Amino acid sequence: MSKTLETPVGTLPRSRPRATRSRTLAVLGALCAFGSSALIWLCRLWDPSVHYVSQLGATGMTTAPLFNLALLLLAIAAVLVERALLVRGAGYVAGWPIATTLMLCGLCFGFASVVTCSPGCPVPFTAGALPQDLVHISFAVLGFALAIVAMAQTTALRRRPWMRAASMLTLIAVGVASFTGAMIALYRGDTVLGGNLEFTAATLAIIWFGVFGLQVAQDARDPADEPRPRAGGAP
Repeated sequence: MSKTLETPVGTLPRSRPRATRSRTLAVLGALCAFGSSALIWLCRLWDPSVHYVSQLGATGMTTAPLFNLALLLLAIAAVLVERALLVRGAGYVAGWPIATTLMLCGLCFGFASVVTCSPGCPVPFTAGALPQDLVHISFAVLGFALAIVAMAQTTALRRRPWMRAASMLTLIAVGVASFTGAMIALYRGDTVLGGNLEFTAATLAIIWFGVFGLQVAQDARDPADEPRPRAGGAP
């Protein structure tokens, strides 16, 4: 009897630092995501003539240093939330761990923040496009595709109905806006409309990272979501 009673008590001190660390990482990740969104919009207000997101970070643009910092912050946000999920060590698995998707997503954004577009950020394989344009756009697109995958995984979780609903709505909005904007750019349609759609999709996806990070932080605070020891003190 004494062993059964003592083991859960001894488990609490170990779980509290873990929960605190997970919450801290998740909140920092959320703040980085919100900061990234704010910097991107600051860049656009700085140069409203730019139609597409990646053009803000193209070589020679006055907004390039700030925009690439925003993209790096987004990469850091994804990795911090991924770390928070690993530290937490329970839940957030749909097919495979969401943490894995976030890590790959963060790596893509981090690489895209280093390899930037050439001036004008032309569409790959068109006149004037350079290899760096293909690399940057490929990693940026893959990063946002992985963000959509993470949203889809979240909709499959059996927890937090409001987060599942928000992820589903964001997934649909980001998917429709980004696909439409990409088609307009590819077929050289209305660049203003295409640019607005791309900025909308990017903003929604980045804000989702922030909200998801806050949700992970809230789960780490809630004792009901902590892994419970089995009877008799078994892990």
